[in-house]
Parts: sequence; structure tokens; C-alpha cells
Amino acid sequence: MNKIITTFTGKYGLTKSEAMVEIEKVFSSVLSQWYHLEVMVFFREDLKLEAVAYDKTGGVTMQRIVDLRELRGSKTLQRHLEINLAKAAVLKLTQLYKTHEKELHWGEIIGCDSEMNLHVETEIIPGKKVIATCPLNRIGLHERESQHFSIGQKRAFHLRRVEPVLLNDTPRLKIVVDRVSKTLVETLLRNHLGCDTEKVKIHCAKRYVGHKSFVLATRRLPKSAIIAVTQELQERVQVRFVENFG
Repeated sequence: MNKIITTFTGKYGLTKSEAMVEIEKVFSSVLSQWYHLEVMVFFREDLKLEAVAYDKTGGVTMQRIVDLRELRGSKTLQRHLEINLAKAAVLKLTQLYKTHEKELHWGEIIGCDSEMNLHVETEIIPGKKVIATCPLNRIGLHERESQHFSIGQKRAFHLRRVEPVLLNDTPRLKIVVDRVSKTLVETLLRNHLGCDTEKVKIHCAKRYVGHKSFVLATRRLPKSAIIAVTQELQERVQVRFVENFG
């Protein structure tokens, strides 16, 4: 069993304890259905599985050991195991990637689907490439037919949402990015400020996508940063200096 656990941890990116918990849950659930009784399955200290069935008769709960060596339906158990382990792996990834929501990420446009939603290859976690979706309605009208936004171009995106989904009954991580958020204007400006970003507060008060963004800042921003954001978003960026704002 230790070898099986190691295989699962490598395949699904789970820790040993996480894999063991999922194995216990699957065996308990499936055996309870098969025996029409409550069955608890757990790992002993020697990493061997033990199953105990609980049968309540006349107000008295009786326990009996289930001999796992006599079980049939190993393929069914394996299928349930793989589905649950895949779900656990996706949920773990979701928690990790969710910490990066609302961030700026650069990505390469690699294709689009039949509804013209874009597929974007990006690295939210350094060294790990993932495919995100940028829905058509999250792209400005001025960019939808632009060469500036064609396949192969690298563009800046706002990480809008990360969630687990089922695709053809297979657990998958869904990552949604956009180009219309006010946060994208703010994070792009900070990106071009570099190490000076902690010294200034930036707030995009209003954004008219493809036309103009109105930005407040607690210090004067370099013209080069404003021009760079203007060119990336293909819209004017007006920055007004204020001493402070909420």
C-alpha cells in the first residue's frame, strides 16, 4: 500500500497524508453502499487498510471486520479513487492559485474557441505554465479585431477568477482573465514603477475601456509609465495627483 500511496502522491501532487485521507474516504463510501451499512476504513500504523462495519440491531451497535482481501469490484474502487484524488488535487491547486486573483499577469494568446473566447498561456506561478480563458465580453471592442490582440501576441491580463470545474466528468482548474478591469490599469502602472510602487497609492476611479481611464495617485507618476500603460491598453490614461485618498 505504501507503494500505491507514493504513486498517487506523484501523479496527483498531493502529500502522503492527503492521499491517505482520500483513500480512506473512497473505501468508506463505496463499501458502505455495497454492504448497506456504515463502514469505516482507515490506515493502521503499518499502512495496511482496515475496514469495520457497524450494524445496529435491537438498539445495539455491532462491529465486524470486513476482509478487504475478499473484495470484488477492484476496478470500481480504482475508478472512484482516481476521480476523488483528481478532485482533491484540483481543489488544492484552486486554493493555491486563488491567492493570485486580482494580480497582473502577462500571457501569450494561443487560440480561441468557437465563441471567440481567447485561450491565454501564462505563468501565474513561476515555472508552471497554465492555460487561462479570456471571455469575449471581457475584451474591449477596440481590441477584438486588432493585430495588437492577435494570436502570438503577449498581453497583460487581470486575473479575474480561479475555480474548480468538471469537464466531461473530469476535474479541471478554470482560470479566467480579463482586459476590462480597473484593477488592470492600477497593476500595470505599479508594474512600470518597479521598486517605487510601495511609496505611492494608485486608484483607477473610472475606466471607459478603449477610450480613457481616470487615475488618482498620491505622487506624480513618471511619464514613461503612463505612456507604457496607454500603449498596452490602447486607451488614454489620465493621472491626477492627490495628497491622499481613502
